[in-house]
Amino acid sequence: MPVRSLDELPSLTPLQMAIYETDLLDLTLRDSIKLVTSRVGFFVGQHRYLLERTKIDRFIAQYGPPPHDKGWDPVHAPREAAPQVGSP
Repeated sequence: MPVRSLDELPSLTPLQMAIYETDLLDLTLRDSIKLVTSRVGFFVGQHRYLLERTKIDRFIAQYGPPPHDKGWDPVHAPREAAPQVGSP
């Protein structure tokens, strides 16, 4: 029997996981985008955020919600936002 690559297993990308976990906080879209941007370390615009959210919805419809046993727990372990440019 051939060995399957782990890349073929269905999973969310780190960006999608960050968006999924942030959406569990039930924040406004603007605040969610800011939080995800600080978590992943690069700018995530509204268009990209909504596009990835659509992909997440399709993933959940097909495979169910991702496991919560790994990754960031937004309720029990919140992270601070990255410092802004020019802030002390």
